[in-house]
Amino acid sequence: MISAHGATITVTNDAVTISPTPLAASLTGDGEPRTIPIDTVRGVHVTAGDAWNASYADIDTGDGTVRISFAPGDGEGPGALEQLIAAASRGEGPAAELVDAHAGIPGFSFVALDVETANQQWGSICQIGMVKVVDGEEIERVSWLCMPPAGLDEFDPYNVRIHGITRESVSASPNVGDLIEELTAFVGDLPMVAHNAQFDATALRNACVATGRAIPPIMFACTLAQARATKLDVLNHRLPTLAEFFGVGLDKHHDAAADAAACAGIMVGLARRAAHEGSLMSFVHNTGFALGSIDDARVTPVLRDRSGATRALQASRVADGGMRAAIDAVTAPQGSNQGGPSGDAAPEKPKTQRHNQAPWQAVATPDEVPEVNAEADPNSPLYGQNVTLTGDFEPYDKGELWSGIAELGGQVGKNVTKKTTILVAGEWATMTSKEKRARELQDKGQDIEIWSAQQLFDALGISS
Repeated sequence: MISAHGATITVTNDAVTISPTPLAASLTGDGEPRTIPIDTVRGVHVTAGDAWNASYADIDTGDGTVRISFAPGDGEGPGALEQLIAAASRGEGPAAELVDAHAGIPGFSFVALDVETANQQWGSICQIGMVKVVDGEEIERVSWLCMPPAGLDEFDPYNVRIHGITRESVSASPNVGDLIEELTAFVGDLPMVAHNAQFDATALRNACVATGRAIPPIMFACTLAQARATKLDVLNHRLPTLAEFFGVGLDKHHDAAADAAACAGIMVGLARRAAHEGSLMSFVHNTGFALGSIDDARVTPVLRDRSGATRALQASRVADGGMRAAIDAVTAPQGSNQGGPSGDAAPEKPKTQRHNQAPWQAVATPDEVPEVNAEADPNSPLYGQNVTLTGDFEPYDKGELWSGIAELGGQVGKNVTKKTTILVAGEWATMTSKEKRARELQDKGQDIEIWSAQQLFDALGISS
């Protein structure tokens, strides 16, 4: 199988089958695969693209041409498809009956991560579980109990009731900071996957900061986001529910290794359901998402990328220089042309961690309001709302949250006005002027809801 833009292509000695991805099927309303008999193929013509322009493979059937487009930056897909069709035309491809939908997925490799925490502080990691998947098959798993960072090491009875890990359980275990190097080595150059990945990624980064360890540069995908974007016949998108749906074992929920293994199985199940073959990045990109990332300055969440610019940038930079180059490009300071399509890159400005910023910098209002997604789900609690943010939303930047609100159909407002329907109040030492204004308008009869940051995180699907 070959991963193309909006479709996966299966080639056998009998036919070329073009199967729309779930996202493409939802946009067009047509999820039926298209089959081209091999004996009708007269030739394949490839048109090369680059990191910013799509490439194509035109299949001449004698009765017309079928064009298959590939994502910008995918320089190998069209040629690989041409070779597969040529081999099948000679009878050297796989027979249709030998194509196993449950076999491994060549190129689909990642590390699934799950962490358990001692308390409500996300950096209070007391267990780490990881599962390495290569070509769609689990090859290795690890599980470590650990002592949370000093100052974050209180074991909250609520958390203990969930996972059963106590201070006594980890008394002889290493500090989580002492495991970061081993964790980084296990992940290597692979992307990471987690369920509600923003939590696990932020927990990892916060633990590194709290223990003074270097923050590993990691790109990640989220099974929660992917599952929500796929039309699945499930009651909810919790890990146990999805594990049952995909037939993945989960004998001990809230054991980090068991949860990581379930997460890995769900991601593989989602890829198989889409008939995907290729990398994790191409799968995530094909469904309209850009990968999230962890770096020195922040955790960038997994978000929809309707323009395709971030996906193209990630794909080209990974191809050119690996994960570190991709993360540096995507998190370049505003105004930089580091990620531009041509020309020399502007020098990268030094990154500053948010905890070293002045308070006003953490809550500064971005310049550009994102465009509302006209195709958002009307059932979203943010759909049709006029939303303004005030205060601090650590670990998220307001620009990232604005993008998430717009993607779910909400209109972002910089200030509280008579159009405002929701004010989200993040943490701040005193009541902000925006919140005072919202309460004044409430007293005058305007229908304004005042949300906590947690309510917004829940609506965006970036909290547990």
